[in-house]
Amino acid sequence: MNQPAPSDLPALLLAAAERRAPWHDDPRQTAYRLFHGYSEGFPGLCVDRLGDALVVTCRPEHEVAVAEALEPLTARLATRLVVAKPPRGRGEARALRGDALPVLDVVDNGLRFRVEPLAPRNEGLYLDARPARAWLLGHSRGRRVLNLFAYTGSLGAAAAAGGARSVLQVELQKRALQRAKQNLVLNGLHADDRDLIREDLYKFLRRQAKRGAAFDGIVLDPPPLVPGRGARRPTGQDFATLAPLAAPLLSPGGWLLCLFHRRERSWADSETEVHRASPVPLEVLWRGTSGDDFPEHDVESKLRFTAFARAAAPPGASTA
Repeated sequence: MNQPAPSDLPALLLAAAERRAPWHDDPRQTAYRLFHGYSEGFPGLCVDRLGDALVVTCRPEHEVAVAEALEPLTARLATRLVVAKPPRGRGEARALRGDALPVLDVVDNGLRFRVEPLAPRNEGLYLDARPARAWLLGHSRGRRVLNLFAYTGSLGAAAAAGGARSVLQVELQKRALQRAKQNLVLNGLHADDRDLIREDLYKFLRRQAKRGAAFDGIVLDPPPLVPGRGARRPTGQDFATLAPLAAPLLSPGGWLLCLFHRRERSWADSETEVHRASPVPLEVLWRGTSGDDFPEHDVESKLRFTAFARAAAPPGASTA
């Protein structure tokens, strides 16, 4: 695709906004991707709505043209702040319009989350994971849920809001866990420091196995790069290592929700990796992808979700 001219931006942005019109005035959804440039006509440009803010990711030379093209939408959405960020977090975020708000609250699937619009990389809420949060809202009631690589705990909060009996969240970053607790409090959910565990996830899983712990739901969303552990530094999305540690902790009928975001590995190959690595039988319970605000021509370019259910073992098979 040839790079369009900045003069094309107003029409492209307005067309994208029209496709998302049902969300603009929906108080239950104030966080979504407003423009996904890779498939909506301007590669390299993304615009996210985060409540009162618009966060623009683009090349510096396009900032002025983008800000001008967004003017009709900032009025339509009562935007107080427009933030510009360079691609891949390579540089400082800065306010193009309005007062710099260090934090603000947004609503996703009716749940409130605190975000940082000026954070250099992710603001604290992965918008493309919204369908996974919706699934957790509907499939967590009465379950003991374990949220691994929890980050700021949006998936854990969705499970708790969906009626989970308990939610343990494991994450190495202290600041992310603090935000996870804030997100629980924002939604009037039980927030106990004992359920927010700062620990190496691999060590945690091995310890849980030794003590015979069991969970009715496990969320597994490994990042692209896992911090180094001794001489070995996993490249992330390491389901071949993680599935043998996590799947045996599932109680009968429990589910394992995996989030796949490696573009070089197909959805089918990712599922096969989990199946082959798991020492307990698994069957696919649900599949989903990032929502309509992340349009892609190729499903393999989207964030993909698969929920596996722990299946009954064949007669005579081990039930590790």
